Amino acid sequence: MRWSIVLMLSATLAGASAPLITASSESDLALNASLANSRDNKSFDPLTYYSTDQRLAKLESQVKQAASNSNNSNIDNLRSRLVIADIYLNNRKAREAIATLDKLETEYPILADYVLLKRAQAQTQLRDLTTAKSTWETLLKNFPASPAAAEALFALSQYQTLLDKFPAHPRSQEVALNLLAQAPSRTDLMLHLATYFGDYKQIVPILDRLVASSPKLSSEQWWAVADAYFDKFEFGKAAKAYERATSNPITAYKYARSLHRGRQIDSAISAYNRVVQQFPKSPQAPRALVRLTQIESPEVAIAAADRLVANYPDTAGEALAIKAEILQEKLGSPKAASSVRNLLLARYGNSNEAGELRWRIAKGQARGGQLNNAIAAVEMLIANSPESSFAAEASFWAGKWANQIGDKNRAKKFFEFAIRQHPDSYYAWRAAGTLGWNVGTFTTARYTTPALSIPSARQALPAGSAKLQELYILGLDRDARSQWQTEIRSKLNLEPNEIFTDGVLRVATQDNLKGIRTIESLDLIDVAPPLKADIAKIKQHPAYFQSLYPFHYWDVISNWSRERKLSPALVIALMRQESRFEAQIRSRSGAIGLMQIMPDTGSWIASKKGLNNYNLDNPVDNISFGTWYLDYTHSRYGDNSMLAVASYNAGPGAVGRWVEGRSIGDPDEFVNSIPYEETRDYVSKVLGNYWNYLRLYSPAVQQQIASLKSSNSNNVSSKF
Repeated sequence: MRWSIVLMLSATLAGASAPLITASSESDLALNASLANSRDNKSFDPLTYYSTDQRLAKLESQVKQAASNSNNSNIDNLRSRLVIADIYLNNRKAREAIATLDKLETEYPILADYVLLKRAQAQTQLRDLTTAKSTWETLLKNFPASPAAAEALFALSQYQTLLDKFPAHPRSQEVALNLLAQAPSRTDLMLHLATYFGDYKQIVPILDRLVASSPKLSSEQWWAVADAYFDKFEFGKAAKAYERATSNPITAYKYARSLHRGRQIDSAISAYNRVVQQFPKSPQAPRALVRLTQIESPEVAIAAADRLVANYPDTAGEALAIKAEILQEKLGSPKAASSVRNLLLARYGNSNEAGELRWRIAKGQARGGQLNNAIAAVEMLIANSPESSFAAEASFWAGKWANQIGDKNRAKKFFEFAIRQHPDSYYAWRAAGTLGWNVGTFTTARYTTPALSIPSARQALPAGSAKLQELYILGLDRDARSQWQTEIRSKLNLEPNEIFTDGVLRVATQDNLKGIRTIESLDLIDVAPPLKADIAKIKQHPAYFQSLYPFHYWDVISNWSRERKLSPALVIALMRQESRFEAQIRSRSGAIGLMQIMPDTGSWIASKKGLNNYNLDNPVDNISFGTWYLDYTHSRYGDNSMLAVASYNAGPGAVGRWVEGRSIGDPDEFVNSIPYEETRDYVSKVLGNYWNYLRLYSPAVQQQIASLKSSNSNNVSSKF
C-alpha cells in the first residue's frame, strides 16, 4: 500500500500573463456578446457530480421551463440541450440525442461545430453511416480549423491530414501510435509523439528509438525530447538531449538538474555555474546557486550563499539559513553559525527561513520546559512571517502549550490563527478539532460525517479561447481537453495561468496524477515576482482546490463507506493519497488500484469475505476491499483513525509494536515520533486531505471558517 509521488517541476520564464479569455473567432465574439446579455455567465450548472438520471431530470426541467416562457434563445436552455444530448450519447440513446440536437447549430453558433460532432456520433451509433458521413463532411467544410474537425478526419480515415492539421489533438496520438506499430522505423511518427505527446505513458522507448536513429532535430525538438525524458525521470538521457536543446534559462537549469539527479556531480557543478553566468537575471539563476550549496565543498557553498545574499534579495533568507547550517554541521563553527542566524532574524525576519528558525527555537524551549518562552517565540513567528510554511504547526503547538499552562484564551487565539491563516493545513484540522468543531479528532474521525455539498457550477478558466471556456462550463470535459490541447499545441514554456488551466482540464478528464501534480507545481516553480502575484490570484479560482480535491468515484465510495460505517470523507482522503484516483495504477511494490491493495492482502481479504472472483483493477472491487481493510485497521485500534491510517500504510504489526513500546500518550507527539518517515508523512497527508474535503464541501464547516475570518477582521485589537 506504499506509494509516493515525486513532483517534477517545470520552471517558467518571466513574462506578461495571457489575457483572461482570448476570443479566437467571430463566433467566439458572438458568444461573448450573448453571454454579456444573459443573466450570469457563472450561473450554468452542468451537474457533473449528480447521477445520470438526476442530471437528465434537472436539465430537462430547465429546457421545459425555458420553452414554456417562449425563450428558446436563452443561453442556459441552449447549454442544457447540448449537455442532455451528450448524456444521451454516453448512454447509447442516439435517437434521443439527435432529437435534442435538432437545429441547435443555428441557435447556438459558438458551439455549432460541436453540435455537428455530437450529431455525427449519434448517427454513427445508429449505424446510419451514410448520413453520418454527410454530417462529418459538413463539419469539415464549415469548420475546417475547429478541433471538432479532427474527429471528422478520424472518422473519415483521413489520417495524414489529421496529423498535419491537428498534430496535438488526442486523435493524432491515437493515429500516430497505430501507424508506428505498423511501421516501427518511421522517425516522423516518433518525432510527432515526442513533440506533442511527451506525457504519453510509454514514451521512453519511442524516444530511445528516435534518438538512436540520429535524426536531424531542431533545437526546439530536442527541448521537447529532453522534457519528455526529464518528466519520466530518465535524467541521463534528458541531460544529453538538453545539451542540444534551445538555449534559455529553463533548459540550462534543467540540464544542470538532470546531471545533478543523475549523480554526475562535477558536470552538474559546471552546468549550474553556467546558468548563473549566462542568465543572471532569470529566476533560475538563484535556484542554481542554491543547488550549488548542496553539492559543492563547504567553502564554495558558503561563497554561493553570499552571492545569493548580495544579488538576490528574495532568496537571501534561504541563503543565510543554508550558510548557518554549513557553518554549524560541516565546519564545526557554532559561534559563526549563531551570528548568521541572528543576521537572518534581524534583516530577513519575515522570510520563511526566519519562521523556521523561530519554530526550531520554540521547540527547543518547549523541550526544556520553558513554555512561556516557547509561546513568545511562536508569537514572534506569527507577527513577522504569518505566511511561513511553519506557522500553522507552530501556532497549533503554541495553543497546546498555552492550554498546559492554563491560558485558555491565548490557546484559543493560536488555534483560530491556524485555521484562519492556513485553512488548508493538517494543523488547521487539529486546531478545529481541539476547539470542538464537528470535524473529527484522531478518535472520532471515523464516525464524523457532516453533510457535504458538492458544487458543479463552473467559472471560466484563466487561459484559452471562449470556445474552450464554453465547453468547460458545460462540463463537456473531453471535448474541452481536446480543444485545449489543440490550442496549446507543443508550447514548451507555459505561463502560470496556462499551467493551471492544463491541470484543471486533466483532472476533469481523470488524468489525475499529472493533473494534480501540475496544479501543485504552481507552489514550487521559480518565477519572477510579477508572476508570483498572478499565481496568488489563480489560487483564488474555485477550480483550484476543487481540482486538488475532486470527488471521483463518490457514489461507490459513499456506498461502501455506509456499509463499513466509515466517514466517506476519510475514505476519499485516503484514496487521494494512495492513488490520486488512478484506477489502473501500480506501485513499485506491486500495490494495485485506487486504494493500493497488495495482491497478498487482497487474497487475505477475499478469504475473509468469502469471495473467489474479484478484480482489484475494478474500482468497485478495489474500493470494497480498501474500505474493508480500513474498517479492519480501525477495529484493531479501538476506532482510533490515526492508528488505523498508520496501520493501512505500515501494517498492523509495525503499529502494534510502536503502541506497545511507548503507548500513545499525547497523540500529536506520537505522530511526530512514528519511526517510519513515510508513515509519519502519510498520516498527516491523509488526515489533512480529510480536513480539506470537509472545509471545502461542508456548508457547516465553511460557515465556521467564514465566521472566524469575519470576527477577526472586525476585531482590530485581536493579537493575531
